[in-house]
Amino acid sequence: MAENLLEMAVRQLGNSGIDALTSALGLPADKGESAVNTGLSSVLAGMLNKGSSKTGMGNLFNMITGSSELNFSSIADVFKDPEQMSSLQKSGGNMLEGIFGGKAAGVGDIVSSALGMSGGKGGSLLKVAAPVVMSLLSKMVKSKGLDVSSLASLLLGQKPFIKDKVPAGLLRELGVADFNKLGESLVTHGHEQPQEARPQAIHRAPEKKRGGFGKWFWPLLIALAALYALNMCAKREKVEEKPGEVILDEEKVIIEETPDATAIPPDTTTAPPTTEETVDFASSFRDYLTSAARDPNREFPLTIQFAVDSAQVTSASVPDVDALAIILQENPGLTIAIEGHTSSEGDAMANQELSQERADTVRQMLVEKGIDPNRVTATGMGSAKPVADDSTEEGKEKNRRISVRVVTFE
Repeated sequence: MAENLLEMAVRQLGNSGIDALTSALGLPADKGESAVNTGLSSVLAGMLNKGSSKTGMGNLFNMITGSSELNFSSIADVFKDPEQMSSLQKSGGNMLEGIFGGKAAGVGDIVSSALGMSGGKGGSLLKVAAPVVMSLLSKMVKSKGLDVSSLASLLLGQKPFIKDKVPAGLLRELGVADFNKLGESLVTHGHEQPQEARPQAIHRAPEKKRGGFGKWFWPLLIALAALYALNMCAKREKVEEKPGEVILDEEKVIIEETPDATAIPPDTTTAPPTTEETVDFASSFRDYLTSAARDPNREFPLTIQFAVDSAQVTSASVPDVDALAIILQENPGLTIAIEGHTSSEGDAMANQELSQERADTVRQMLVEKGIDPNRVTATGMGSAKPVADDSTEEGKEKNRRISVRVVTFE
C-alpha cells in the first residue's frame, strides 16, 4: 500500500505546528488535526482530478518538482510570523489555481462549510495545505527518483486514506460523479513499477495532414523515378538492336529540393546528440535487454524528426521506430514507455502539450505496426527531465528528444 501522506504531514507538522496553524487561522483548538486532514484531503482530491486529464499529470509533476520545500523543523515559527505566513499562503494560492483552476474559490467555501468556519478560512487553510502536500511530494520525487507515472501511482494510493475526509460537495464541485470515479481515468505513463493496462490510458494521435513540401515532393519523386525507368528500358532496347554499340555514360537523374516559401522546415530537436557516444539504437537497446543488471531509469533516445512546433513526422522513414517494433515483436513480455521531452525555452504549457503529442505520435506508429496498444504508454514530460545544461543551445538540442524506457520485461 502507498505511504499515507496524511499521516506523514501530521507527523512532519507536529503538535506545535498544528497548534500554531490553528491559532493563526482562528480555529477551535480541538479541530486542529481534523481541519488539517480535511485541507490536505481536499488538495489531494483536486490533484487526482487534475491528473485525469491528458496533460494533467505532467503539469502536476512540473509543479511538484518546481516547488520550494518547507523546513518542517521550524514550521511553527512560519505559522506564527504574519509576514512568513502571508508569503506561504501567496505561494499556496498559486498552487491552488494550478490544481483547481477557476474552482479554487468554490472549493475553499466548501471546506469552510465542512469545518463550520466563516470568513474565507477554508481558503486560507487550503493555501497552507497545498504547500505542505507539494513539499512532501517534492521530497519523495527527489529521494526516490519518481517519474510521472510513479507519482500517479502514489496519488492513486492515497484514495483509501482520504475517502472519509473529503468534504461533502467537493466532488460535485469538481464534476466527479462519485468517489470511486475520482482519478479513475488517471493517465499514467513511463512507470517504473508494473501496472495493469487500462483502456483509458490508450492515446491515439490525430491524423496529420501532409502539407507544404510534402504535397509535391513525393509525387514528383515517383514520377521522375518512373521516367528514369522508362528511359533505361529504351536504352536497353537500343543496345539489343545494335549489338556493337556501347553506352559510355548512363544518364543520372538528380533531384534538387527547391526551397518552398510555404514549407515548414524540419525540426531536428528530437534527434539524439551526434557525439562519439552516440550508438546504434537497436544494438544498444538489445544489449540492455540481455543485461542482468538493468537500470530501470535508463532511457534510449530515438532518432526522429518533427516539423517545428508540430507532432508531424517529416522523415520518410524512421529506422529506430521500425527497429523498436521488431524488438517488441521478438519479446512479447516487454512493455515500454515513450517519453517526449522539450527544452525549457518557450511557454511551459505549450511545451508540455507538444511533448505529449509527439510521444503519442510515436506510440501510434508502433500500434500501426501491429504492437498491442497496452504494451506501450506515452507521456509528455515537457522540460521536467533535462539531460544537459538548458542554458546553452547545445544543451537545449540534447534536451529536446523522444526516448524509450523499459517498464516490464519478462
